[in-house]
Amino acid sequence: MKSMENIEDAENFEDMRNMENTRDKQQMKHMENLANDIYPERWVTSEGTIDEKQVTARQILYKGMNGRHVERFTVQSGQTYIFKPLTNPAQHGRERWMYEHVMAQLPPVYPQLIAASDQAAAPSQSWMIYEDMGQLEHHLCESTILNVAAHMAAWHGLPVATWQELPRVGHKPPIRDMLHELLQYPSATDKLLRELHLTLSAADWDRLTMLILTAEDQLPQVLCHGDLHPGNVAEVEGRLVILDWEHAHLNTPLWDVYHLLDLSHPLFPRPMTPGLRARVMKVYLDKLESLGVQVERGSFAKWYDAYGMVFSLWMLRLIDGDLRNPDCVWPQEQLRNQWHETATALEQCMEHLNGIKD
Repeated sequence: MKSMENIEDAENFEDMRNMENTRDKQQMKHMENLANDIYPERWVTSEGTIDEKQVTARQILYKGMNGRHVERFTVQSGQTYIFKPLTNPAQHGRERWMYEHVMAQLPPVYPQLIAASDQAAAPSQSWMIYEDMGQLEHHLCESTILNVAAHMAAWHGLPVATWQELPRVGHKPPIRDMLHELLQYPSATDKLLRELHLTLSAADWDRLTMLILTAEDQLPQVLCHGDLHPGNVAEVEGRLVILDWEHAHLNTPLWDVYHLLDLSHPLFPRPMTPGLRARVMKVYLDKLESLGVQVERGSFAKWYDAYGMVFSLWMLRLIDGDLRNPDCVWPQEQLRNQWHETATALEQCMEHLNGIKD
């Protein structure tokens, strides 16, 4: 017969062996989860959707223009990632192209690309998986805007000769088309100006037209982010993050400058003042000059004011249409706030341009 001590020793040994087996199983499971992370394609079905069997949690972040959702998801290892299907069919393949050809030349202000669908995949099955950078803060303070301006100047200074396959048009019409539209419907444009207690004479329109066309002819074509509104700029733990490069294209630098300074968004208000606008412009132009890009500042200021006036007037007409549309996805209050923010940008650009002599 075994002694009590021997029995206790045996039981202790059995407990230890069970614990070791449990640890081994846990370690094997952990290694398996890590192995799964090495093959992220497993997380997506052949239809281009997240595979429910491969994830433990999902969180919708926002809905794209085509109704598909960008999501944060958690895999078996506990790691989280961002799943981004193609949300705008017109931009199919653009963001992937940017990551393959351009992003390595930029500072790491963008999320890392983990995996992407096959290049031959149909738009409805196209997707990308990014690192999850955590909770992003889109409340832009002055220091953040100044930081973005310096980075923007850096990518505007990159040579674009090898990127000629990029389009010359973003997700909104070119500035020349906006100007043409405003001139084509003078009664609607004048009505809008009267609501703001503003007027533009025939001579004012001639000056705006001359400045816009001159800027388009004399400024270089640069790499533009294309959609640099406050919702695509964020900070996480003090790190600047610039998101959503699917609208990247070649354009004059004024496109990105306007989006950073004065393009309004219903979800992300960003009040701008003449003083802040001037400080951001100085940081941007100083950075360009430090990179060897010379800009005549007086001309650039006039070109920007004209650009800002035309773009803002065009945006006000667009927002007016959204306000009248009962099926618009944006709440009325947010649209009205966006309208007033855009109107303020128009007024400030007009006042600044009127103070500059030709």
